[in-house]
Amino acid sequence: MKTLYNEQDQASSENNQWQRDEVASNVIDYENAKEKISQREYAKTNSIPRTTLQHWLYRKESLYALRAEIEFFESPVGLAFLHRMVVAAHMEFGENSPASLHNISRFFKLCNLDPFIGTSYSTQCRFGKSMDNGIIQFGELEKKRLSENMPKKKITLCEDETFHPETCMVAIEPRSNFIILEKYVEDRKSKTWNKVVDEAIEGMNVEVNQVTSDEARGITNHTTKGLQAHHSPDCFHVSQEISKGTSGALASTVKKAEKELDNATKETEKQICLKDQYDNQPKRPRGRRPHFEKRIESANAHQKEKSSELETAKDNQKIVHNNRREIGRCYHPYDPESGEKQDAQVISGLLESCFENINNAITGLSDRCKKRVDKAHRVVKDMVANVAFFFLMIEVYMDNLGISSRDRELLHDYLIPGFYLKEVARKEKDKVRKIAIYSKSQELLSIVSNNDSPYSDYSIEKIEMLEKAAEDCAYIFQRSSSCVEGRNAQLSLHHHGIHKLSDRHLKALTIVHNFYIRNRDGTTPAERFFEAKHNDLFEWLLDNLDYPVRPRKRLAKAA
Repeated sequence: MKTLYNEQDQASSENNQWQRDEVASNVIDYENAKEKISQREYAKTNSIPRTTLQHWLYRKESLYALRAEIEFFESPVGLAFLHRMVVAAHMEFGENSPASLHNISRFFKLCNLDPFIGTSYSTQCRFGKSMDNGIIQFGELEKKRLSENMPKKKITLCEDETFHPETCMVAIEPRSNFIILEKYVEDRKSKTWNKVVDEAIEGMNVEVNQVTSDEARGITNHTTKGLQAHHSPDCFHVSQEISKGTSGALASTVKKAEKELDNATKETEKQICLKDQYDNQPKRPRGRRPHFEKRIESANAHQKEKSSELETAKDNQKIVHNNRREIGRCYHPYDPESGEKQDAQVISGLLESCFENINNAITGLSDRCKKRVDKAHRVVKDMVANVAFFFLMIEVYMDNLGISSRDRELLHDYLIPGFYLKEVARKEKDKVRKIAIYSKSQELLSIVSNNDSPYSDYSIEKIEMLEKAAEDCAYIFQRSSSCVEGRNAQLSLHHHGIHKLSDRHLKALTIVHNFYIRNRDGTTPAERFFEAKHNDLFEWLLDNLDYPVRPRKRLAKAA
């Protein structure tokens, strides 16, 4: 049963002969029968050395804890609870959260478990290593078993690198959120990407036909030359480049204009005040009266000029902000509001219009800022090509299934846009816009359920087949690698908590994400990726990890 502890831990657990549950059962059996049988007879009957039995009884009596706690934790039921508690603490705090082993050790001490388990950092460190090994063993077994019956799939990968400061390559299948790859490497060249991705998908019945990422040369070369797949640009990085190039500069322009307007307003008020002081004197001073009216008129004109400059600066800032957001809102193969198809030509016009407005608004900025916008603008051709790739892959998918012209019309006009908008609505943050997009998606999808629709003669089986095909097609369009960005942030938290992620622990974290974290529908990424159920990771660890060891030095009773 318990096989994953290392040799040192096994040696400290009853000299590698008696498991803790066996010891607890024998002690309780003897205590229940000691009125009828002697120690010698019980030891002989159960093949236990009498001195060993005496040691067990003495150890139990010398524990420094409440009697009720001793009776519970020194019983098989209490020991099973203690075992589950230790495994759960390491799983939730150490594997699923960025807590350190010091936190876990203190948690056990605060629970007053010192008399029953080793709570020191070194003991928990050994248990954590054994747990990592157990998780890795589980992941390898399940991946091999599930890959054997896995249906043939063409998948998209979202790829990126993160740094701790070692380079860590991360690749995720976005539809299932299954982590294909998480590994430390020496560099981020395309050859390295080719090697680690090939190793990661070896044995899986998958083909990578698309990769979504930023414009890093290593990833793009790995995609187009290594995998010979389509590279889809990440819309987020386009918006990010525009923001980096313009946000600070436009904010500085607004701030400068506000300061100049404030100075101009003060100058106008000063001239008016000087005029009032001069005119309200009891006795007019000698000399010609200053031309206050002309000064005030000049100050007012200057103030209006600065006010106009401030309004222009704010308008430019607003134009860039709105058009930057509009790039993400219009970059869809189907209009989120109407559900109408937007082909490559339409998308090109919408994106070019956004960049034209942005360029007109940043004419007064530095060349450095404009280069950032130009860098983002160069990605437009790849974004347009991605839309064309999407519609091309839909036709290939339908040809492979042999779908009729009538069914194609249903898929193109209703089902694929409906499922696509449903996914867009799920990710939308604006509540009003979210409700509108979701309502439109339900309107499109309801075409197959309406009694007066032209497709009311379709059987339930055919509708289910077409809906699955439409959902598969809708997920072909991948415009963001946000799943990788989120995973990189989680890895940063783990790295920050323990300062160093070993290869072993990184691999364990990957398997925990794939086989332990569940979605709202109760499925794990592995279940969605392999399209099959897998064994329960936590229960497998309970069955294969050794019971927690006792403290090395027994706490003495108080006098």
